[in-house]
Amino acid sequence: MRLIDCELMQEVRVVGFESGCRSKERLFQLGIIPGVILKIKRLAPFSGPLIVSIEGNDVVLGRGIAKKIIVEIL
Repeated sequence: MRLIDCELMQEVRVVGFESGCRSKERLFQLGIIPGVILKIKRLAPFSGPLIVSIEGNDVVLGRGIAKKIIVEIL
């Protein structure tokens, strides 16, 4: 399942990525690494960004990058 397909307030675990080296590097800088738990806090309408919580910190992700993050539901 991809992060973009998750529902509001759902907790998921990052399994992997389907992206290039630069995208992975940026995600790692944000703390999004395999095994980390994310909580979907906001899904903006009209193809807007997602806000996810990572260990208490909120991070805004565009839908393009969210499509590349593979997760599993907890």
